[in-house]
Amino acid sequence: MLQNLFQTAQFIVDTRMISDFGGEDPIPMAAVAVVGPLCWSLATIFTITSVGATALVARRIGEGRGLDASKAASVSLLVAFLAGLVVALFAGPIREVGVGFFRSLYGDDGGEAVSRAAASYLDWYLLLFPLRSVLVTLESVLRGAGESLLPFWGGVVSNLANVAGNALLIFGLLGLPRMGVEGAGLSTALAPVVELIFLLLVLRLSRSPRLRVRVMVWRDWSRDTARELLRISGPAFIGALIFHSGFLVYQAAIFGLPAPSIAAHRVAITIQSIGFLTAAGFYASAASLSGRLLGSGDPLLARRAAGRNALYGLLLTLPMFLVFLVIPRSIVELLTEVPESIGPATMCVMLGAIEIPFLMLTESLNGTLRGAGATRAPMVITALGTWGMRVPLSWILTQETSLGLAGVWVATVADWALRALLTAREVHRGNWLREELAS
Repeated sequence: MLQNLFQTAQFIVDTRMISDFGGEDPIPMAAVAVVGPLCWSLATIFTITSVGATALVARRIGEGRGLDASKAASVSLLVAFLAGLVVALFAGPIREVGVGFFRSLYGDDGGEAVSRAAASYLDWYLLLFPLRSVLVTLESVLRGAGESLLPFWGGVVSNLANVAGNALLIFGLLGLPRMGVEGAGLSTALAPVVELIFLLLVLRLSRSPRLRVRVMVWRDWSRDTARELLRISGPAFIGALIFHSGFLVYQAAIFGLPAPSIAAHRVAITIQSIGFLTAAGFYASAASLSGRLLGSGDPLLARRAAGRNALYGLLLTLPMFLVFLVIPRSIVELLTEVPESIGPATMCVMLGAIEIPFLMLTESLNGTLRGAGATRAPMVITALGTWGMRVPLSWILTQETSLGLAGVWVATVADWALRALLTAREVHRGNWLREELAS
């Protein structure tokens, strides 16, 4: 959770610095709003390895098979690099299609300027994407082994690198060129590289780690392990594709709104990302615990851990829920000074407060299922929530009512509420307790 807090802080700092760079000009913020969903959707590739890596490593650690856990980690990192490389090789078409799609939604209102700024950001992000893919998988491997402190310190290093990079590259300090949005893209691309180097050095120098990762990971290659990794991660990857394809259509409803509403959405989603840190933290703990406890042959304790994980997560969302409901405008004004964006952003933050408990419950229980290797049910539930609820409802509420941007957020709340109900039902059924992973 602390690591995710640093990542959220990085997101907030990026937003504030780009807002300061642009001043009253909405183009820089709008460009970042365009690349935000594109970068997030590209992150779908991480699920090819991260979900399976967590399940495999956690299960092997629970079984007391440390050497096999390390081999599974090596295979996961190699597959992650190859998957990220595929994305980087197709960087040109991805950039052109993605930016062109969202620019078309803008029409002529700053579309060309937004497109240029967004493309310059994506160029750097995609260039170093394979190393970002390796980093995300390495963090998942470490959490699966119960080593969550090391990714935390990696997050500290990454955050510091990003803040320094933003200051230098966005504003052109110390004689460097004033790059603006492009500088933010370069800084965002470099920060995970710095963290990856840090984590590998610490693992290399540590005397007694629970998990060892060889620098020459290809020496641990195993076709059977790679096959099992992809079998587990496959449904999670398909689920992520379902969600992100729906998310792009959902985003299209947002980008069909006036520019101040788009900027307001960026501000509100930045604030609400604080709520995601709780969900992400309890997702990680649920996945690690369910995998290790099932590996040690204790399904009863695995079930109890799932319930406690969800309960403690809900309790920790309560203060955030109250703050977002009581003082939303004060928080919004910390991130933007554009008068036309403050009101809509405030309303969205209040709606986001209602969403947070459903989000936390869904992610915590998804962690339990995926840590056990049971990834098919979350895939189906994601499809139902995204395409059965969020996408059609967001378009209906924005096109057929006067809610505007608020209608998009109402649809999001409904999506997470449905997913929370269905995921809780699936965990209660207990099929995940009998999930077998290949040796």
